[in-house]
Amino acid sequence: MNVVIVESSVTIRNQLQALLAREKRIHVVGEAADEASAIRVIAQTQPDVIMMDLALQPGSGLRVLRAVRQLGVGARVVVLSNSYYEEMRRACAAHGISGFFEKSHQTEDALALMRSWLPPVYGDESQRLRALGQLEVSPGQHGAFHELADLACDISGSGMAAISLIDAEQQRFIGTSGLTLSTLPRSRGFCAQVMHQGPVVEVPDTWQDARFADHPLVQGAPYVRFYAAVPLALSSGDVVGTLCVLDRLPRRLRERQREALLTLSRCAINELEATRQPGPVARLMGAAMTA
Repeated sequence: MNVVIVESSVTIRNQLQALLAREKRIHVVGEAADEASAIRVIAQTQPDVIMMDLALQPGSGLRVLRAVRQLGVGARVVVLSNSYYEEMRRACAAHGISGFFEKSHQTEDALALMRSWLPPVYGDESQRLRALGQLEVSPGQHGAFHELADLACDISGSGMAAISLIDAEQQRFIGTSGLTLSTLPRSRGFCAQVMHQGPVVEVPDTWQDARFADHPLVQGAPYVRFYAAVPLALSSGDVVGTLCVLDRLPRRLRERQREALLTLSRCAINELEATRQPGPVARLMGAAMTA
C-alpha cells in the first residue's frame, strides 16, 4: 500500500514514518508540507492512501482534498487533526474521506484502519507463489486471454473485464477488455481481497459495500460500481489470479451469466496450465526417465 504524508511539521512527519514502518506492506512514497507541493506529489505518485493534516503552511488540507478529487485521484484519505470541528468533518466527508482522527492520541487507530484495507494473506501463500512462478505467460500469449476478456464483457453485459495474475506485490493483467491497465499494486486491486472466495464473488453496488465504498478504484478512475470475479485455481488447487467483470453502473448478474463466467474461467485456467513449467523435482525425474 502506497502512502503520501501531508504534514507541515517535520517532527510529526518523522513520527508518522516510524508508525507506518511497523507494517511492512505499507510504503511511504511521498511527503509534502504545504498545499501546492501536496497536490503535485499526490498527482505524481497516485497513492493508495493520503495521510494528511488540514492545517498546512501555507495552505489548506481541505483545498488539497478538493483539488485531488477534481484531478480524479481516488486515494483513500485519513485526516489527522489537532482540532475537531463538526463543520470541517462534514466538509471533508463531502470529498470522500475514509477516517478522521485526533493527531495527538489516535494515530494507532489510523494505522489499524489502514491495515484493515490490506488484502488478506493466507497460510498457503508460499505454495501459491511457487505455483504462480511456474507459469510463463509471454506477451505473445496474451491474445487468447484478451479474447476471453472480450467474451466475459459480452456475456455479462459489463463495460470492462480482466484476467489477472496476483503475485506478492502486484496484480498483473494478462487479458483485458475496456481497460488499459497492465499492472496494479496488489493492495489497490479488488481481486486480491476476494480471490480465496467464490465460486463467483459479486458486488452489485460498490457504494453499498463497506469493503469497497471508499476504494481508490471507486472514488477515482475507472469509477467502479459493479464488480464480479471468479478465482482462477490451477489443478493443484493453488489460486493464482481471477477473471473479473466491472461496470460503472450498479447491476446484478443473472444465473446463466454466472455459469458462463465459470465456464470462461475454466478456459482461462486451461490456457494457464498450458504455460506451466515443471518444478525442479519434476524436471529431475523427467531427466532421469529420458537418460
